[in-house]
Amino acid sequence: MINIDNHRIVDILDSREFENVAEWLKEYPNIKIVSRDGSLTYHNAITQAHPNAVQVSDRFHILKNLTGYCKDFLMKYFNTKIFIETNFAEKVNPEKESLQLANRLLTLEAKMEKANKLLQDGLNKYQVCQQLGLDFYVLNKILKMADDERVAYFKDSRQIKHEEITAHKLMLIDEVNKSHNLGHSMQKIAKELGISRHTVSQYLKDDVTAVRGSYGAKRKSILDPYLNKIDELIFQGYTCNKIEEIIRQKGYSGSGTLIRYYQSKFKKALYEKQQNSSEKAKSTEMIARSILLKALYNPVEKIKNLSSEQLEKVYDKYPMFKTIIDLVNSFKSVLKCKRVESLDKWIEDATLLENKEVLSFINGITRDIIAVKNAIQYDYNNGLAEGSVNKLKVIKRIMYGRCSFEMLRNKILRLEKCIFN
Repeated sequence: MINIDNHRIVDILDSREFENVAEWLKEYPNIKIVSRDGSLTYHNAITQAHPNAVQVSDRFHILKNLTGYCKDFLMKYFNTKIFIETNFAEKVNPEKESLQLANRLLTLEAKMEKANKLLQDGLNKYQVCQQLGLDFYVLNKILKMADDERVAYFKDSRQIKHEEITAHKLMLIDEVNKSHNLGHSMQKIAKELGISRHTVSQYLKDDVTAVRGSYGAKRKSILDPYLNKIDELIFQGYTCNKIEEIIRQKGYSGSGTLIRYYQSKFKKALYEKQQNSSEKAKSTEMIARSILLKALYNPVEKIKNLSSEQLEKVYDKYPMFKTIIDLVNSFKSVLKCKRVESLDKWIEDATLLENKEVLSFINGITRDIIAVKNAIQYDYNNGLAEGSVNKLKVIKRIMYGRCSFEMLRNKILRLEKCIFN
């Protein structure tokens, strides 16, 4: 309990039960005005102890409840990512876009080399990630790695497997040469190492290498001689079955699955090329749901990564979002401008939405409507109490739970006496 006039803690109670709170409040017969949160238990206890006292509901808690209910609705209304149409030609510089596209085609290792140069040139990490198409978490993770860790991180599974095979082959070559130098026969060496005599003879050659000659070379496919014809038929709109029939007449003897796989891969590459074409005037951009939810609490000019134009496009695509934001803003206006007479009209308009979450909020404030209207009319609030609770928690934690509630109460009240005297 805080004295609103002198900001001093009057008393604390170790209970939230109706009977205990009511009896506690009766010990202070001079109470005229009480600022509190929306608890019905506190409402009933204050009413019983001081029926004539003015009860003021805390504006922060009222608004927090409204935005909380609206956020619950919007979490279900939106997906985690929202896509809106944007004017590609106006929004993007074609030269910059082609550079970003080229950067995105680089390997991770090449991107990191370029990232280091861009960071040295003065760009921040966010700008580097945007330009190179890098994930911010991945960039930070790689920058923190030691050189040997980074080398291992850049290797793909094929490269790792190749290095393992090469290392094993080098070990065998070394063992073969050692045994041969000791005078062992090729037959004995082959038996000891579990390889053929022909392999032993190959490993004894001066020009032997552990790297396979075919490593890194593109494997030939049975489909290669027919690719140009297949591409032509795909452009003409032929189905896989028809394409298979035509190229079999030309000598193809492979499976139909291989043709279907190639057609799928070809169409996907063609689609991506069309999507990334600079001639495409219209495109889409993604906005995270978490950014849009900030509109419940702040005006658009204070929200990072969200412009008023983007917000208007979201409003056009999701009209219920605009309705919810307008509802919250109009309630804030009622509170700020102290328009008590407008609250009933706001409740009436909000009820017409038939939104489950908004109706839950309305039910809450209508049960405590007098205190809510007093919150609009008067300047009293729970700010003093909330700040004092923080101070109380610090003292409580310093005690590490070793003392009784009475000790905590005495500490608090004596501290207040020292401060204010």
